[in-house]
Amino acid sequence: MNNLYTLCILAALSLTACNDDYLERYPLDEISDGTFWKSAADVEMYANQFYPTLYDARLAWYDIDNASDNQVPRSRNIFTWNEYNIPSTDGGWGKADWLQIRRCNYALDRIGSIPASDALKQAEAEIRFFKAFHYFKKLKKFGEVPWLNSSLTPESEELTAPRDSRETVTNNIIKELDFAINSLPSTSAADRLTKYAALALKTEVALYEGTFRKYHKVGTAHDQLLKLAASAAEEIINSGQFSVFKTGNAEKDFFDLFVQYELKGNPEGILVQRFITDKRMHNNVRQLGEPGTGYSKDFVESYLCQDGLPIALSPMYKGDSKFADEFINRDPRMRQSIYYEDRPYRIYDNGVANNKKMPEFDNSYCPTSYFIIKGYSPYEKDRLPSTSITDDFIFRYGKVLLNYAEAKAELNECTQAVLDKSINLLRDRVKMPHLTVAVGFVDPNWPKWEIAISPLLNEIRRERRIETSAEGERWDDIVRWKAGKLLENPRTLVGAIEPATGKPRVVYPGYPARKWDDKLYLYPIPTQEIALNPNLTQNPGWK
Repeated sequence: MNNLYTLCILAALSLTACNDDYLERYPLDEISDGTFWKSAADVEMYANQFYPTLYDARLAWYDIDNASDNQVPRSRNIFTWNEYNIPSTDGGWGKADWLQIRRCNYALDRIGSIPASDALKQAEAEIRFFKAFHYFKKLKKFGEVPWLNSSLTPESEELTAPRDSRETVTNNIIKELDFAINSLPSTSAADRLTKYAALALKTEVALYEGTFRKYHKVGTAHDQLLKLAASAAEEIINSGQFSVFKTGNAEKDFFDLFVQYELKGNPEGILVQRFITDKRMHNNVRQLGEPGTGYSKDFVESYLCQDGLPIALSPMYKGDSKFADEFINRDPRMRQSIYYEDRPYRIYDNGVANNKKMPEFDNSYCPTSYFIIKGYSPYEKDRLPSTSITDDFIFRYGKVLLNYAEAKAELNECTQAVLDKSINLLRDRVKMPHLTVAVGFVDPNWPKWEIAISPLLNEIRRERRIETSAEGERWDDIVRWKAGKLLENPRTLVGAIEPATGKPRVVYPGYPARKWDDKLYLYPIPTQEIALNPNLTQNPGWK
């Protein structure tokens, strides 16, 4: 109801003025600047419009990973195949793409006219959080972008300003988040932002930028950012408010976590997106039933065996000549993330269940036969068009634990105690052996990173890849680690063994190997934007 009311308010919002004395009187049937910005409640109401932008129900998380080495969509991703042309307009830089940041600045320009109070400070903190959130998306896509401190008009000089440095943008994002952390409550009965949501975003920003600067050798102070990432994660951990979801059933808890009808109160939910029948629903379950994508062979081979060893070293590994063999003695998250025929794929309203016979190669469903089931409910009621109400995580405690372990390892501060209160809690959920600081093996199949890393970091990155699969994290990880050359590995483009040939299914037959170009770490700025603002410069490699 709050969202509906807000939309009505904003639809009526009039922000115009003129010099005619008669017309300067506030209209009685509209809300204007002169009548709206009076209290903290007004700012809170205005902030309501940003909550849906945290989670786009039209874009499932698994689609984002189609650009990565984890998944192989039925059609080649034009960006990672270096077939992306510089757009003339839009492309993430158009007017609509800056709208949310402008809306945040619009509110911040007017908050000063409202009498100060703790409630106002809290409402302002929400606006600043959302500004940081949307600027982080800009930073990841374009790198340097203009930092705007106010809403602009057609006459604003900032319209022809150059891009600000990554350091300036990142420092300002963190400044906004620190305001939010210090001003937001620890809990919210109304499902609004809390300080822990702001801390979770801070860990993501600081870890992303810290590792990006380190591996791309740009900017300075990457260690300082990594320390911020670790300390923000540690504050969440030490709060005692969150824990890893588990019931003791290692064979289903990981799967169940992502098909909940109600995540409110879930111990892993720092901030969740709730869906309610006839109020807000989504189509993701139906889409995931026919996604036209699937996990890659390379991703599937990254799962450890149940003894904690990789497939190249474990005597428990049964090989891959038969589809069923791949799932034997593997990390339980594998069967809970990738479809195997021992579970129903569809359960109809009359209780009849349908199990697929595997392997199954179908470009409309899954071209690799490694069907994504993380977040997929088999129940027919959830597959009806745009009627699903399974909730989603915006900030998940499990990811915070991964951020913490990685940041500490990058700082050479990862002790066994750090692992035991982070990654090993995730492994406990599925009853996998603990990761130790002294890894104890050298996996010949560790990714061929452009920049060499320690065995411990290799295993932390493996854990991140497994735990966050199909959650839209992998592309960002590849970018910040300067690991684009991983996409040249042919096994990132093939699927399961085809019984007829005895070889992995090639999804794009007849095409040459994918070739990485470093320009793809950033998107290009549209040509028209550069033409309109001669102070803008293009990202490296784009012509």
